[in-house]
Amino acid sequence: MSVFLFLKQIVDVLYPYHWLDYMMVLMVMAALVYQVMLVRPVIRREITVPDMLILVLAAILTFVFLREQDGYGIYAKVLSAFLMFFVGRIYYDRIKECYGALVTSAYFVVYANFICRIYRFGMAMFRVDNAGGDLYYYDTDMAFAMLIAIIFIGMFGRNTIRKYITIFIVCPYMIFFSDAGIQKVLLLVVFSVCFLYLAEKALGKSKITNWLAAGLLCALALFALVLILPVAAEGKIMLPKQVGNSILSIENMHMRYETWGNLWQDFLGREPIKQLFGIGLLVKIPAVGEVVSAGNMYIKTLYSLGVAGSIAAVIFFLWIVHYVSKLEERKTFYVTILLGILLLGTGVTADSMEATQMSWFVFMFSGMAVSSVKSYRQTEEREW
Repeated sequence: MSVFLFLKQIVDVLYPYHWLDYMMVLMVMAALVYQVMLVRPVIRREITVPDMLILVLAAILTFVFLREQDGYGIYAKVLSAFLMFFVGRIYYDRIKECYGALVTSAYFVVYANFICRIYRFGMAMFRVDNAGGDLYYYDTDMAFAMLIAIIFIGMFGRNTIRKYITIFIVCPYMIFFSDAGIQKVLLLVVFSVCFLYLAEKALGKSKITNWLAAGLLCALALFALVLILPVAAEGKIMLPKQVGNSILSIENMHMRYETWGNLWQDFLGREPIKQLFGIGLLVKIPAVGEVVSAGNMYIKTLYSLGVAGSIAAVIFFLWIVHYVSKLEERKTFYVTILLGILLLGTGVTADSMEATQMSWFVFMFSGMAVSSVKSYRQTEEREW
């Protein structure tokens, strides 16, 4: 498991070599089979509502894929994220022993991209407004990796000068001197949640921070939904000029609203069975059949999995929040919250469920949260 966790962030940098992703999936499947054979869990006793909801979502995804017979890459990526949930469920104790691998890999990714930035721009590195992704394809992917590094190094790394320079200077520089608008907002949110963690350690008030952090996660999801609601009403939200100029491009958001509105109208015009269970994994313009990007995880979920899949996804999210709010392991609690914030926040302007870099870790830690709470409850019952 240490090897897998170390390689995951590095493989994300090597995005052109898709065979590496396939090798990682095969490694995960082999590890799952081995652990199940070793532990031989009693399924009836261990299964939870989130487990069943993941299986429902996988079934709807498979149904849409087999019906349309396209979007293989999307199908494999989303299904692999679901697989990572069960990795977290089964391996949660082993993963806690391998946090060092996550930290080492995060350092490697941060400084490899930082050195690339220096090499490309030299003394002009502080005048960069679009870094071209550095070692990644887009700035969004690079900035997402920097945020993951802040989380892993901040929560699991040893307290050294290098740690604080990395999370407070290098990573913020990489994000703010880039074209990754939404990640600039998420960086501030991540630091806010980290402040909650420090406040909890100082005051010992875990119940209060539980509700605050879980509430923040729900508020972020609600904000994302409110942001796209005007699509259904054929309206638009005008971003404040000062926010639009520094964080999100107003022109880009208007273009996104146009795309989202077209997808919404396309969805309304489909037959009931497709509205219920999804239109397809690939988003196509009906008139010409051209494949486009939805540019939004929430609209893409409705488009691909329909009303039934969207409802299952919302219920799954609420159940995970329920389990996370009951976590006794504080670092697992905060890392799960932070990774959820990254997925939900980035989902406003990207199909984040379709990127293994953005979805694998959050599903893995969600599975760990469920197993941790369930294990704690079973221990309490035995002691009682």
